[in-house]
Amino acid sequence: MSWFSNLSILIALPLFALIFAAVAVLAHSLFRHFLASPERLSEHHEVAGFLVGVVGVLYSVVLGFLVGTVWTSFASAQQTADLEAGYVSDAFNFAGQLTSPQGGELQRLLARYAIVVRNANWSAPPQASKDRTIDLLNRAVRLTVAASPPPGASPADILEQNTIRSSLLDSLRSIGDTRRLRLVQSASHLPAGMLEALIIGAVAVIVFTFFFGVRSYAKQMVMTALLAGTIGLFFGLVIELSTPYSGSIRVSRDAWSLVIQNNRLGEFAK
Repeated sequence: MSWFSNLSILIALPLFALIFAAVAVLAHSLFRHFLASPERLSEHHEVAGFLVGVVGVLYSVVLGFLVGTVWTSFASAQQTADLEAGYVSDAFNFAGQLTSPQGGELQRLLARYAIVVRNANWSAPPQASKDRTIDLLNRAVRLTVAASPPPGASPADILEQNTIRSSLLDSLRSIGDTRRLRLVQSASHLPAGMLEALIIGAVAVIVFTFFFGVRSYAKQMVMTALLAGTIGLFFGLVIELSTPYSGSIRVSRDAWSLVIQNNRLGEFAK
């Protein structure tokens, strides 16, 4: 499904709708030959209409609730990525105020961290042996702990440097926390049971349309296609939003690009 993740959202969502509509129309065409005539089916429209209304409302409520839930999770994932970029910017600026020799090295490590994270594949779980970000972050923490004011510094300068170093450590800890949260969010998906319930519910609602009789074959197929396509559209939206770091709808990296550009991190990372 990697090819599907590379599709534009303007193509991905209509594709969900077309697939659902095509499958529903094909199934309806096959079942039409085994069902009673449209005249016979029309006798039961009142009962069938009431039942499909109940089932349709139940499914639409669940589907609408899921759209709201996955959108909230998507917004949370975007906030996590933006916060991590902001903490990197804060730590980089604090490192620049250190008068100890470690200040320049800290800025270089943080600049490399930002560039590596921005260019990384967020949807793939990092391998411990190849994850450069955790090594860069750990080295930055060790350098910060080892940083000390230059010899002969006044008490005021020592207090100032210790305050800066404390703020830098807080920023580094926040970077680590948001990094872990981003990795957890990138591995999250819809529970298998929830996905199964969505599919079964969609099938149940669409199958109900097979028991309505319309004399015009074309009109009946169009109605079936429109209903199935609408379900497929929102089904696809739920699937896309449930994987915020992959798919056609994914978390933006604009905050990282802005931090790298504004602080000229590309020059420090060399």
